[in-house]
Amino acid sequence: MQITFISYFLASIIAYLGLLLGVILIKLAPEEQKPGKKYFILLKKILFFIIIISILFFYKLNIVLITILIIFVLILILNKKINLENSIRVYFFLGIVFYLSSKIFNLFVIESALIFLFGIPTSSLIIKLKKKNYYEIFVKNLWFFVPAILLYFIL
Repeated sequence: MQITFISYFLASIIAYLGLLLGVILIKLAPEEQKPGKKYFILLKKILFFIIIISILFFYKLNIVLITILIIFVLILILNKKINLENSIRVYFFLGIVFYLSSKIFNLFVIESALIFLFGIPTSSLIIKLKKKNYYEIFVKNLWFFVPAILLYFIL
């Protein structure tokens, strides 16, 4: 199934709106932000790991290579070598993953949903209700669209 630009662009916006849902979640239950921090961090790591695994699985690389890459990424995440705290870099990477997933329709649906889900704990950890740092959450993470849109037109 061929993905048109309009459906690709709308899917990227919906995937990005996971950040909005995280903000809404914390605005509805601000008292849960501090006790839920360790769970949000764990959820981010798990979702990031699943995003990486799913793209490797669908591109059907050699099983030995996939296993080595999965173990390597898992070790990096557990040893905190992959810094998921810098959401700008992570969302830039997710934009690349988003584009790569658009070549396989089933993967595209999965990755779009996973990126949406990844945005919930990301914005829940970043938001500070007293400072109202919405700019930091929404505008700085717009780097997601740079590779997603540019790669669509270039490649």
